[in-house]
Parts: sequence; structure tokens; C-alpha cells
Amino acid sequence: MSTMSKKTLAIIDDDTELLSQLADALAPSFHVTTSLGDPGTMRILRDDPPSVIVLDLDLDTFDPFEFLRLVGGDPDLRGIPVLVLSSASDFETFEHAHRAGAMEYVTKPFSPDELRPRLEALVDGRKKHANGRLKLGDILVASGLVTKDQVRRALARQSDGGGRLGEVLVADGLVSEQDIVTAVANQMHIGVVDLMQTTPQPGALGLLPRDFIVRRRAMPLNADDHGGLLVAMTNPLDVITIDEIGMRTKKRVVPVMCTESAFNDAVAIYFSSRGKLKDAREETEEPAAGTGDIDADIIEIVDGLLTDAASMDASDVHLEPREESLAVRCRIDGVLHDMREFPKDLQAGIISRLKIMGNLNIAERRLPQDGRTTFELSSGEVVDLRLASIPSMYGENLTIRILEVSPLPPTLASLGLVGDNLQRYEAALKAPEGGVVIVGPTGSGKSTTLYTTLELIKSPERKVYTVEDPIERKIDGIVQTEVKPAIGLTFAQALRALVRADPDVIMVGEIRDLETAKMAADSAITGHQVFSTLHTNDASAAVNRLVEMGVPRYLVAAAWRCFVAQRLVRRLCPHCRSETSMTEARWAELGLGPAPRKRFRIWEPVGCTKCFGTGYRGRVGLYEVLVVDDDLRDLIATGGSVLEIQRMARGKGVASLREDGVAKVLDGATSHLELLRVTI
Repeated sequence: MSTMSKKTLAIIDDDTELLSQLADALAPSFHVTTSLGDPGTMRILRDDPPSVIVLDLDLDTFDPFEFLRLVGGDPDLRGIPVLVLSSASDFETFEHAHRAGAMEYVTKPFSPDELRPRLEALVDGRKKHANGRLKLGDILVASGLVTKDQVRRALARQSDGGGRLGEVLVADGLVSEQDIVTAVANQMHIGVVDLMQTTPQPGALGLLPRDFIVRRRAMPLNADDHGGLLVAMTNPLDVITIDEIGMRTKKRVVPVMCTESAFNDAVAIYFSSRGKLKDAREETEEPAAGTGDIDADIIEIVDGLLTDAASMDASDVHLEPREESLAVRCRIDGVLHDMREFPKDLQAGIISRLKIMGNLNIAERRLPQDGRTTFELSSGEVVDLRLASIPSMYGENLTIRILEVSPLPPTLASLGLVGDNLQRYEAALKAPEGGVVIVGPTGSGKSTTLYTTLELIKSPERKVYTVEDPIERKIDGIVQTEVKPAIGLTFAQALRALVRADPDVIMVGEIRDLETAKMAADSAITGHQVFSTLHTNDASAAVNRLVEMGVPRYLVAAAWRCFVAQRLVRRLCPHCRSETSMTEARWAELGLGPAPRKRFRIWEPVGCTKCFGTGYRGRVGLYEVLVVDDDLRDLIATGGSVLEIQRMARGKGVASLREDGVAKVLDGATSHLELLRVTI
């Protein structure tokens, strides 16, 4: 290869040994010139502008960041890609170098051979830029938004103060962000995206490191089945970034343009300030074996993962090993969503990091384990985490339960308990004795309803005890006990102790066996208010469930004053919901008889940034409140079936879960599709 056909490379470094090594290693591919960073460097570059520059940020001879700004502001050198070398690996240095004009960043130590493909990519990217695409200033001039003189003056200010040309023009009031986006997109024949109305696929976000996304101003939105990757960019003219995204993801990059402010807002939503995973052990305790094997990158990944999950109000995080990757899914508002997907080689480190902090045995991969730790949010609030590992085909599956940190709803109505249901429930609460059972499947919000109830009825005149497994919320003014079956402290054992402790109100987290059920019922008929939960489908079935456990019918009829069935449906996002109408076909799907003549308006989910593309944000309860009056008490005591109890309840005006849900659909709280998903 002749030197005339080679690309030219300028290396600036005051480390003579490294300078010599780089020159020797890159000489086969580049015509290399070197400089120690003396004052004549700029003149040498102007006399013979190179194809690419390598600059060491650790120079002692002059300020490398000022040099980057001089190169960017020089008409003869502007546009030459610069790769910087540095011993610093922090994000702030990355960002500083990038804003000063660096295209690539390589951290020391490194192999000189690894620079060759990166330098060649920089040169090839510059050629594409020069031959196929206009510069921003040229585009804005061609669009009639600014004059050449205004661009020239802006470039001079950019050279003095740094930053991007677009930022300077916007700051001067010559153009708006939207003007730039529209002009560039039209010139390049690409799309424009509003990031405030667009939600990235969680799997797409996981294709690139968060620091790369923030630093390069490029956010992956969607990966299709044909190898394409839609990427929102503030500067789609940055072909270097486009090329690197393609190399990193092995996908064909399809850029769309967005405004700088929208990008910053999206970053704040999806990549909020990091929290910190805290060790469950005492700080003075020696670190667990293997802790030192987990590097800073893994710690960063795990902390970022938990922060993102908490910011999305996820209740659970599932780390699922697959054949070629580690998938992460989050349960948000009761529904699982893809969140991230990591390369297989990161799996062991991520799982080990969480197991160490949860005080689990990292050497044990064959048996299930349970642990707990805490996570400190950027706000300073501490979240309790429960960890459960279970072996699977491709490694350990790890589930992280994020216990609630949001405040309890201030009223029962804010839970969704309204109208006749609220009146019936409040009447049951006013009784000085008797029991209330809340029924529903796991995750239906039973505990939240109980905690809200206790918060509302507690007072200095009443002694309130709870028995829970585990304690999910701490409430001031009540005594909370957590069962510990390993040492013999079961629900029944704890309840037996509580009835001797002068209680007024007792809350039993769950009725699981006959002993607990009978003791709770006995407490309810001996002058105490008793609250508990049970796993059944509806309020009527709760009676049959207690009888099947072995509780005598007369005791069920005498002890329990109210059975409440509940479900949780997702609330429609108020920012993006779309109005439609309740058609006859939709009404027929609800199974509530003939459609009414009046046409009702309803709403459907759409999806936006504020709801992470789901169309829903938060949840609201559906309730069926069955008060045990004299008629119902007689029916229960005499062996009435579930169907007979249901029939009597409907005759007394008790709405089913489905009927309560229809009312919330018509109010715009949820959608008919969500109601069909949750109720039967």
C-alpha cells in the first residue's frame, strides 16, 4: 500500500513511549504524523490537515479541551474527527470531551491494535458526512431560517464557548428547537418524533448503555423483526454515532429527529437519578466472599435497574435467564412488561450482586433461597426489597418484590370504594364488634384496603394489633407483629397471645387454616373488631370457604358482619386516553343483559411517555360489599349455597364486581377491555 492511498493520522501525545508505540502499530494503515503537543501543533495541522486526530487528554503541555475547541472552530480543521485517550473513566470526563468536540473516547490502558478499526470507522463516517449530507449551518441557510453571516458569527461564539451550533443559534433567539428539527428532517427525508408522546420499547432501551444514550443524545425506540432499530436523535447528522450504534447492536439504524428539550425530559423519565443498593448486613461486618469480584459496571447496572423499576412504580422485578441473554421484566399495575435485556456474559455478575446484598449464598445455585435488603432512592427514601431465587434451565431466576413506599390513600373513596359499597362498608366499621373479611386473589389490593381501614379507624382510645406475614407497611399508633414459622410463631400462635393483650381491634393478615379461622371468629364474637383476608373469587364464596375449612356455619353467621370482594383494574392514563362509545358489541361482551338504549361514552387506552406506553397509570379497586344482615345470617346458618347467597345479595342491591367495574368504565376510570381482563 502506497502512502498516497493511505488515510492520514495525526497523533498528539507528550508520552514519547506511547507515541512511538501508536505510530508503529498504526503505520500499516495510516500515514502517521506525530506531535508532542508543542505550540506549533495547530500550524502543522493547518498546513497538512489529517483524516483523523488522536489526542491524549493527559497532556501537560497544553489544555487538550481548549485544543478541541480550537480545532472545532478552525475553518480548515473543522469536521476532522478526533479520538481522545484518557486514564479517566468517569462520565463527567466523557461528557466534557464530547461537548468540546471529541468523536470517540478510549480509556487507558488499551491495545494499540484496537484503535485501528475505530479510527477507520471515524474516517469513513466523515466521508459519508462530507459527500452525502449537508452541515447544520448549510441546512438552516438553505431553509431561509438564518443567513450565512449569522451562522459565521454563531460558529465564532461556538469556538469561544463550546457547545453545539444549534444550541448557540437557539440561545441567540435566531431559531427555535422545532425550526432546527423540521429543517434538518426535511433535508434528510427522515421522520420527526415527539418523545413526550412516544414510549421506547423496554427491550430497545436495553440495547445500549444508559451513559452512551445520554452522552450521544441517541435513544433507541423500537427494534423490528427485520433488523431495523428506530433511534431518536437530537443530531441525525452525527454519522459517527449512527455507525457506532449499528456496530454495537448489529442492527440497521433508522434515525428520527427530536428536540433537545424533549430528549432531556425523556432521559429524566427513563433514567432518573440513581439510587443505591444497601447491604442487609451491618456496615462493620466483613464483606461477603466474592464481593470484590463484582466490578463497578455491574454495580452501576444493578443500581440503575432498580432505580428505573422504582421510578415506574413497579411492584416486582423478574430477572429471567434465557439461552442467550438475561431478560428483565417488571410488573407495573399488575401486568408484566419487558424492561431490559442484557448479554449472557453479564448474567452471573448481576445475579451475584443482588444475592450478596440480599445476604444469599452465592455459591448455592441448586436450591431456592429467600433474602431481603434495602434500596435507597435518590430522594433519600429507603425501599424494602424481598428477593427470591429459584433454579431454572439457564441459570437462577431472581424475583425482587419492591414493597410499597407511596403513601396510603387518604380515604376509602380514593381506593375506588364509592356509592352504596362505601355506605355498607362504613356501616360495618361502626359496629363495636364483629369481623370483616376481604377476599380476592393474590395482588388484588386486599392489604392496601386493610391498611387504609386501620389508618382511618385507629385512635388514642383504641388498642390496635396486627399479625402479618410479612409486615408490608409500618403504621404509627398500632402494634404490628410478624409471624416467624421457623420458630413456631404462626398466625394462630400470635393471635392466641394477642387476645390476652387487651385488644380492641385485631388485624390478621390472612386466614390460612382452621385454627386461625376459629380463633378470629371467636375474637369477633367476644367484643373485638377483627379484620382479615381470604383467597376466594367473590364475597359469597367466602362463606363456603370458611365452612370448608371446618368453621361451623353458626359461627360464620354470628362472627362475620361483612364480606368484601375486590379486584384491581388499571386506571386509564388521563394524558392520552381516547374517547369512544359503548357499542352493543362491547356491552354484550360484559354479559350484563340487553344493552341500554342510551349510548354511553367510554375511553380507550392510547399510550404516552407519562404512562410508559401502556395507556394506563395506577390502579383503582372494584368492590362487592356483602353485609351480613338477619336474612343473610339465617341463610348462612341453615346451609344456604353460594348461588342462594348470591341471589339474596343481588336482591338486596349488592352490585357484583363486574357491575361495579362497568360504573368505573362509564366514569372514565378504566376501559372495558381492562374490565374484561380482570373480572369474570
